[in-house]
This record gives sequence, C-alpha cells and structure tokens, in this order.
Amino acid sequence: MTPEIDDLSAFSAADIDALPFGYIALAPDGTIRKYNRYEADLARKDPQEVLGRNFFREVAPCTQVREFEGRFRDLVSGAHGEPTLTFDFEFTFRHGAQRVRIGFVRSPLASEVIVTVNRLRALSLPLTSVLQAEPARGALYDSAGLRVTVVNEDFWRSLDALWRHAPPEQRQGALHRAGHEWGLQHALRVERLVQREHGMTLREAELQLALECLSGSLGILGLGRFDVVFEHRRRGLLVIDHHGSPFVAMLAGREGSCCDLLAGLHAGFLTHLSGRSLLGVELRCGHSPAAACRFVVATEGRLEKLLRPAERSSSEAALLAALTHTAEARP
Repeated sequence: MTPEIDDLSAFSAADIDALPFGYIALAPDGTIRKYNRYEADLARKDPQEVLGRNFFREVAPCTQVREFEGRFRDLVSGAHGEPTLTFDFEFTFRHGAQRVRIGFVRSPLASEVIVTVNRLRALSLPLTSVLQAEPARGALYDSAGLRVTVVNEDFWRSLDALWRHAPPEQRQGALHRAGHEWGLQHALRVERLVQREHGMTLREAELQLALECLSGSLGILGLGRFDVVFEHRRRGLLVIDHHGSPFVAMLAGREGSCCDLLAGLHAGFLTHLSGRSLLGVELRCGHSPAAACRFVVATEGRLEKLLRPAERSSSEAALLAALTHTAEARP
C-alpha cells in the first residue's frame, strides 16, 4: 500500500520536526526509528542519542506497563484488531510528571508503528460574551481587557458587496485570504492570553484542547462555534463543522459559498497551530442557522487531490462524497 503524501508515515524529517505534537516511529520490538523535536523537548532528550535504542527499556521505562507497552504489543500482533488506538497516560520524567494523550498508528510502511504524543492541560481563558463599555472613550473591552469592536449585519453586507465587484475568479480567493489573515491574528491574540494564564503556547497544548479554546473564543465575536472531526487526520485532512455561522442567513441567495471568510479563518487557525501553510474549503453550507457548515482544511496539494476531478482517484471521490453528505445538524 502506498501511503498518502500527507500521511504521518510519509512526512519528511523537516515535516516531522514541525509537528505540534510528539512523533515517534517504533519498530515492532520497540526500537526507535524516528523521534521528533517536540518529543525531544518534552522528554528533554537528544533525538540523535535515542535513535536505535529501545523505547520501553532504555528511553521511557515508565511505559513498561500493560496500559502502554501491553497495548503496543496488542497493536503489533493484531490482537487489538484496529489499526489505531488512542488513550491517556502519564509520563514520569526526572523533571516531573506530564499527562499526555497517546496515539498508536500502524503505519502503511512495513513493520512500523507511529506513536503520537500530545500534552494534556486544561485551557480555561477569561473569555466571555460580556463586554465592558467606556462611553467617554467610545470603547468596548472583553473580560480579558482586550479591546473589541461590534459590527452588525450592515457591515458584512457592505463587505460582501465589495467582493462582488471583484472579478468572479478572484472573489473566493479574496475572501479566503482575508479570513486566513484574520484567523492568524486571532490565534495570536488567544495565544497571548494562554501564555499569560498558563505559561504555554497554543502549539504546546494538546491539539484538540487548543482548537476547543479557539472555538470558545469565537463566542464574543458572534461567529458561532466549531467542532473538529479528527477521523481523516491520517489522510492529511482536518474536517470542521461550524455551527451558528452568521453569514448563512445574512448572505442567503448569493451565488457560491456563503462562508469563504470562515474557510479562511479556520485555515488561519490551523496554519498557526501546525506551522504549515494550509488552505480551507467549504464542502457543505448549512443553509440555515440551525445546521452546520462543513469545511475541510489541508495543504494545497492535498486539497487538489481531493477536489479536482483530474487529480481525484476513485477512493478520493468516495471520500469526498462521504464528507459532503448532509448529516443531521447538531444543536
């Protein structure tokens, strides 16, 4: 089986080191074949010194328990049945304990298991929808003390009218670029709060927790909330279900996607978290405030394989059909 280009098993050394989580490739006997920079920083070890050594016996002896090594052996032997496994664990380092979420992935490459390691740490931020006003200055502040502005539907309709005057082939790209920059800047704003409250960056947090933090931060902007579907992550795709988009009803009836701006916003979030240049595309519009809009975020090359008929294989076509299928909206 040939691995997908964006499959974890096919990443280059530079790609692996850029990942916002720990990445370890193990032989069936536990010998370390790859060990990325994130994991080295977490364990405070030199990657070059651990390569070729046994992970369970020489590098992380705290994993010699049924909850970790036993599960690894089950995955290698096929006793587990599924090609992936996720569970929470606590590493015991000399410099202290660290709760993590472990992922085991049986690689398409022969005789290799990929271990992913995400830090677990709750991220509670002083972000609420309650705004404080300073009438004398004409200013509004959120509960974290950051200045905000409020715009109504008139502003968004005016912005949409501006894009309509652009050539048709540039409209979607213009909105996506604006949303992408917005997403990057918003992620940096939230990250400053995370660093102030918890002494860590969003990249140092477990990916799902970081995304939940970003989702919650959209509430004060009136942009709804989103959930991330990790099912297709190994195939290089992150799927976003965005609930309560204000643009669906506001821009109903206009040609094309109503939420190109949000597609760029999500791509900006994930570009910041992953350190890779990513794009977003809306696969399905909710068509009503009660339904979720679905986006997919990936590299440009990966999206071309999924979306362009000339690049799309039969398996990609089946995947696209499954992703765009209208599911029942969640409350």
